[in-house]
Amino acid sequence: MNYHLLRSRLLPVVAALLVNLSLSAQDVMPDLRVSGKDIVDDSGKTVVLHGVMDTPNRYFNGWRWQGWKPGYNMEDITPCLDYFEKLFTALTDHEQGAYCTVFRLHLDPCWTNNPNLPLVGDGGEHNISQFSRPRLITYWKSLYVEIIKKALAHGLYVVVRPPGVCPHDIKVGDAYQEYLKTVWGTVISTTSFLKDNAGKVSIELANEPVDVYDSKGIKNSSVALRDFFQPIVDVIREKGFKGIIWVPGSGWQSWYNNYAKNPIKDPEDNFGYAVHCYPGWYNSGSGNNDNTNKERMRRQFEVQVPVVKTNPVIVTEIDWSPLKPGEGHYDEHGNWVEPNYGTWGTAKTSGFGNAFKYIHDYYGNVSMTLQGSGLYFDIDKYLESGIVQPAFQGVDEACGEACFAWYKNWYEEQHVTAVESVETDEIDVICRKYYNLQGMEIDAPTRAPYIYKEVRSDGKTTIFKKCNMK
Repeated sequence: MNYHLLRSRLLPVVAALLVNLSLSAQDVMPDLRVSGKDIVDDSGKTVVLHGVMDTPNRYFNGWRWQGWKPGYNMEDITPCLDYFEKLFTALTDHEQGAYCTVFRLHLDPCWTNNPNLPLVGDGGEHNISQFSRPRLITYWKSLYVEIIKKALAHGLYVVVRPPGVCPHDIKVGDAYQEYLKTVWGTVISTTSFLKDNAGKVSIELANEPVDVYDSKGIKNSSVALRDFFQPIVDVIREKGFKGIIWVPGSGWQSWYNNYAKNPIKDPEDNFGYAVHCYPGWYNSGSGNNDNTNKERMRRQFEVQVPVVKTNPVIVTEIDWSPLKPGEGHYDEHGNWVEPNYGTWGTAKTSGFGNAFKYIHDYYGNVSMTLQGSGLYFDIDKYLESGIVQPAFQGVDEACGEACFAWYKNWYEEQHVTAVESVETDEIDVICRKYYNLQGMEIDAPTRAPYIYKEVRSDGKTTIFKKCNMK
């Protein structure tokens, strides 16, 4: 056998493999769109996304990338971007068990508000009196687009949420409706970025509407939600964005029954619904005595979110951890929440968590993002050591341990592919090797995606296959 000839023929193929493996994740991410009740990729395969949300805000980021200082300006962008690069690296580190596929980005108003404008009314993220369209344009280009690019480069689809939260009461034709039109019209038209990445970046219209009034002043009428959000959908489509739109419900994103009667109309037919889910909601249990009945919770979820039967749903906020002595708080509904390990809701994986997983698996079209990156993995541990481990490690009843396991399993289930048969003409195989997707040789096939290489004795054929073990 002429091994020198074999080596000369093999090296270019190996080099090509290494080049392919070095391509960014964005290059191999298929575009997504809505088909019926599902999200699908280019091949028509159903896709369900799992990840986290976060916001570029010093306080909410635990002062990890910058200490306190007044305001947010251009000089603050670089440390912020560096921090999110580290987050995305950890969230997608398969070697250490992290398998996020989606990131919900809050366009935090700390960047888009102008502190020099007068504050009218009470402070808080619902107050839009200091909103600055010029600042939105500036930081959309210089900060938010750059964060999204980093997420995409790590294989994360992105859901973009507007700055701030809805006021408790919103009404058809009010200033907040105009605000949302302005926000989405501005970010779509300022650059072509959203339109160019419409298959990978989606829009969540608003965060946590509570009470919605129709044009006649009737609270939570059967047409209020549709009439409030339809004009915003129309603006987005008129500006040329064709990607997925996520429509919120009322009651802090927990009620969607009126959409079943009066649905959103989308010329692209490319929308779903963004839902929130916390312990105590949808007839679930909560607290130290979490006794959630999974079927009871599912039935109530379907009552409140009947659109899950017709459109894809993404739960853009959810978390839980068990009781831990300390200080509790009241939730949005005025219910007392017992102290826990650092989540908004107090509950157990064996109760609320597994009931939500039951809903997720039952419908097959429910994506999710945990309410924060630090609820999925231990950020401080990672920044100190490079080790990716679940948030609240060792607390089996908390969302960190549960989602670390679920996300990996769901990822592997979605990425299982059959190995195509290849005609070999009985040529002897002289070498078999396996590689992970980073190009490192491994001893044997794994459940995660891998590369399989065969070298045949005639020196003419080298075969590479991207495979998955079932």
